[in-house]
Amino acid sequence: MAAIITAKNISKLYGEEPNLVKAVDDISLEIKKGEFVAIIGSSGSGKSTLMHILGCLDKPTRGQYKLEGRPVSQLSDNELADIRNKKIGFVFQFFNLLPRTSALKNVELPLLYAGVNKKERDSRSMKVLKELGLEKRLNSTSSQLSGGEQQRVAIARALINNPSVIFADEPTGNIDSKSSLEIMKIFQRLNKKGNTIILITHDKEVADFAKRIITIKDGKILADKIKK
Repeated sequence: MAAIITAKNISKLYGEEPNLVKAVDDISLEIKKGEFVAIIGSSGSGKSTLMHILGCLDKPTRGQYKLEGRPVSQLSDNELADIRNKKIGFVFQFFNLLPRTSALKNVELPLLYAGVNKKERDSRSMKVLKELGLEKRLNSTSSQLSGGEQQRVAIARALINNPSVIFADEPTGNIDSKSSLEIMKIFQRLNKKGNTIILITHDKEVADFAKRIITIKDGKILADKIKK
């Protein structure tokens, strides 16, 4: 399989000597299409900073990062925004849904930004929501949904543009254990269908749903293991 993500000697530095902080410290890794990878580490390990770089939300201080073979550091802010809209899906711990907006309208947002017409937006959004078991909640606002349902809406929104890769940042951190299990099984099912998923977590039980686990500490990779 071709590599979707190629990072070579990337670092993210904050401040200046003698108070220089290396949030990401000379990391090199490759993630291939169709992988399900968990990046695990405690708070302050650098895992979220690494996700921001890999997800084109930030640029490394040094090193080279390529997404689908394209050097990210050379891209303009508008080009990066276009990549985030069309190539990357994000699922966050706190859902990031518009509060007084229906599930359907929340899922449609990336299509709206991409200039897709209303009929196609509605059709595609309804389809993905139904696939995630939310066909009866299309017109429910975020406040009318449970935490697990809100996270499923967030997953539907991440999927709507058929992204090359989905980043899930602590996706079970704000829901109960039963809903957490359902969400992780959804990610496993999506991966079996061919979706590339990168999971950011501090929880070993959550990380164990992935096929490959990368452990980070103090901005460095401690271990990179493929599960048998």
